[in-house]
Amino acid sequence: MEVTLERWADSQDGMFGTLRVGDLELVTVERPWKNNQPSISAIPPGTYRIILGRYNRGGYPAYELQDVPGRSLIKIHRANTMDDLLGCIGVGTDTGYINQRWAITHSADALRAFMAKMAGVQETTITIFNTDSLSL
Repeated sequence: MEVTLERWADSQDGMFGTLRVGDLELVTVERPWKNNQPSISAIPPGTYRIILGRYNRGGYPAYELQDVPGRSLIKIHRANTMDDLLGCIGVGTDTGYINQRWAITHSADALRAFMAKMAGVQETTITIFNTDSLSL
């Protein structure tokens, strides 16, 4: 199962991208790039193992990225804005505005679609990269 995340925007409202699993495409939000600082930054581009576990704050199934340099507990979970994240990756079906901030929408639906597409895969990898126009 190939999972990729192509980041295409880094703004004061967060880092935004497209998560792809087969024919499924979702939008993502992360914290802006702040040199990989825990809880306040997106993680560096790279290929990481992801394992199926649980999102500790929500108690629902979620994938966790492994072996991120200097970081732990990086999950793919529900979130609409970067304020919903402590260094994790939020998924949605579209972009929009929430409280006058750029955001992603329908996050619960997107996470359900992502988990269904993953079909209980226990471990795979995610490759995260930035578009040519986005340099960190």
